[in-house]
Amino acid sequence: MTRRMVLYSFVPFDRSARVRWLAHELGIEVEEHKLDYAGGEHRGEAHLARHPFGLVPAIEIDGDSHWESVAICQALAEQQPEAQLTVPMASPLRRQYLSWLMFAASTFDSAAFNVFHPTAIKPDEERAKVGKAALFPLLVHLARHLHQRDYLMGERFMLPDLILGHSVNLLYLVKALDDYPVLKDYRKRLAERPAAKASKVFTPRPG
Repeated sequence: MTRRMVLYSFVPFDRSARVRWLAHELGIEVEEHKLDYAGGEHRGEAHLARHPFGLVPAIEIDGDSHWESVAICQALAEQQPEAQLTVPMASPLRRQYLSWLMFAASTFDSAAFNVFHPTAIKPDEERAKVGKAALFPLLVHLARHLHQRDYLMGERFMLPDLILGHSVNLLYLVKALDDYPVLKDYRKRLAERPAAKASKVFTPRPG
């Protein structure tokens, strides 16, 4: 069983946060190396050997390198089925699980980033406005889905919640969830998990 990994990241809130959080959920020791983005460390041969596109996160584990946060998380979670963070291949819930996992990793992640980036990273009022308009229906339907359940697939926290939770927190930081108390409550449930606290994924909102 995997018990230790080296995690490569840029900043605490990038997608490496997903891997850090999952490592704490699974009891895996993390040694994190923050790459010098300004100095171009991510473009050096050493990191390109870990991640062919020079991005983060990437990990080194059991003598091998892996990249893409959701692929890393899925592989690690499958190695510890007793944690019940994934759904077995033969389960009738597998399709539902994959749908939520891919929604969190693609549709919602992209929409959230298109609000967070022009609001918090490189302010652009017009781009933020466009991003919020595209995000709006996703938040409405997500809040409706979570209205009578604790997590995406019911009463049990699973990997799709972890992946979605990262994006939900970014939106919370830029006050994009203020009109959605159901989603703020969902974020609070996620943030109160011991592993989430230990990984420091849910940073306090400024101000």
